Amino acid sequence: MDTSVPAGSYLAAVRDLNGLQTNYQIIQQIKASGGRMNQHSIPEFCAFLEKIGHSVKDLDKLNVIHVAGTKGKGSTCAFTQSILTQLSEQRRAEGKQPLKIGLFTSPHLIQVRERIQINGQPISQLDFAKYFYETFDALRSPHPPLRKVSVDSPSMPMYFRFLTLMAYHTFLREQVDVAIMEVGVGGEYDSTNVVQQPVVCGIASLGIDHQNSLGSTIEEIAWHKAGIIKPKVPVVSVEQVPEALKVIEERARENDAELQVVKPVDDVELGIQGVHQRANAALATELCHVWAQRTHNVAASESYIARGLQLASWPGRSQSFPSPRVPSLIWHVDGAHTVESIRACAKWFSSTSSPCVLLFNAAHNRDARMLLETLHTHASCTFIGAVFCPNVSTQRADSNNFTVQKDDELVAQWESARVWQELTGNPVKVVPSINEAVEYVENTYEDVRVLATGSLHLVGGVLDVAKGSI
Repeated sequence: MDTSVPAGSYLAAVRDLNGLQTNYQIIQQIKASGGRMNQHSIPEFCAFLEKIGHSVKDLDKLNVIHVAGTKGKGSTCAFTQSILTQLSEQRRAEGKQPLKIGLFTSPHLIQVRERIQINGQPISQLDFAKYFYETFDALRSPHPPLRKVSVDSPSMPMYFRFLTLMAYHTFLREQVDVAIMEVGVGGEYDSTNVVQQPVVCGIASLGIDHQNSLGSTIEEIAWHKAGIIKPKVPVVSVEQVPEALKVIEERARENDAELQVVKPVDDVELGIQGVHQRANAALATELCHVWAQRTHNVAASESYIARGLQLASWPGRSQSFPSPRVPSLIWHVDGAHTVESIRACAKWFSSTSSPCVLLFNAAHNRDARMLLETLHTHASCTFIGAVFCPNVSTQRADSNNFTVQKDDELVAQWESARVWQELTGNPVKVVPSINEAVEYVENTYEDVRVLATGSLHLVGGVLDVAKGSI
């Protein structure tokens, strides 16, 4: 144990949280064996919730807005948070009680506390450490004993499940008026899905992703995503491909849940850039409308919706900023990591013209060739060079990621570089860390636009190294 880290501090909490990550080798063993029985996931999470002193019924107090989807669910949550913030301000101006708004999302870009926010701000390092150790110590205590669902049920939740548990605990302790909960992976067996009576559920755009755990067809994936639908709880979806929508409709019907499909907003200024965000904005708008009606938190007018959409922000998605060290170099970062999101990213990035440089790393288990081919096909700009690096940053402990395979030889990066050179003829550079990638770009180029994409972990590292904040 690192004795230089004060006990009970934020750094100690990050260290102990990182110890809950499942390393790459174990993940591969789980996949090879077909994985643990998914149907145990929610019952096990209920047991963890009981162990730290909460019941599943307690979560109903949080007035949850639950959002699933393949792409756009994080942006939807950001729009939702912004709209509800403006609703809160309007209620305050009308002499009504303002709202305390919780948000749980993933992954983080720079600091893990970004995942748990209250009123638009990550909880403080002090509060993160406090709620972390309240959860961690309660789980490690022998009393009360943990209720085991099966003989091989874990005694401690892994990284994401722990953070979900901690988020629910934090929101209950903080007595938030609403908790916006973004699903991690899938929906049916995701730890956020422990809530049984959300106020409203939302489903963002669906596509092919996480095939190892969700299935290889859009119908199988839609079944998992629509698993957040609860009996008689309204559900709102963006427009989907017919095969996915059919599954959503079936699951809504099974739960006697009213389903509404919304069209993208038009003629509204959005704070998060990209044409694809218009569907997410429409979903968030209707989620907030349903939530306000069902919880009796309405305002005299709905002018707050347009303000919320305009003021929304979501770092790491369609985000641009000038380099503090090379002002003529403009960074463009987008955490796109699926074919559909890379296509949308390419369209966003192509909106202005000037020489371009690519900084790329494919999120683990992604088809780098397919992503690069998609980017090359849809980005109508002139690339003059490309840099490839693993998702390794030396900035801070929050960035440690043990769930991906260590690649000391940079095999994956060289393969991606070869593909890009084959597609474009660009000169390419491979470096062993995000820090060195940013340094190389800023020492080599000026008067260019740099696109960093392929992974949210890469984007977070670039924001940390190149900008120093989100």
